[in-house]
Amino acid sequence: MNSTRPDWPVIIKHQGDAELTYIHDQDEWEVIFKSGDIDFDDTDLLIDSSGTTFSISEGGFVTNNATQSLESILGLVKAHAAQAGSCCVAKLYAPSIKDAFAIVKSMRES
Repeated sequence: MNSTRPDWPVIIKHQGDAELTYIHDQDEWEVIFKSGDIDFDDTDLLIDSSGTTFSISEGGFVTNNATQSLESILGLVKAHAAQAGSCCVAKLYAPSIKDAFAIVKSMRES
């Protein structure tokens, strides 16, 4: 496993699905990962709050040395919101990646 750690919070982009999973910190990640409550696929991506992407493996995560832009992440958040039945997703905006993640978090809490 690469020594690079994600900048928390993170989202998981599930391959082939618009659903995103918000994870607040390392402790929450460990609980979710160890519990098996969420099925992870080898093609799922963990995206941290700086936009860095990681592959998910049995040992945790490995950096892909790639980044997602704010626009790309907003596209993921809009697709997630649309799948969840939110209206007016075209109007969703966030000035930063952390703010975009906060939208996903707020949808989880409602």
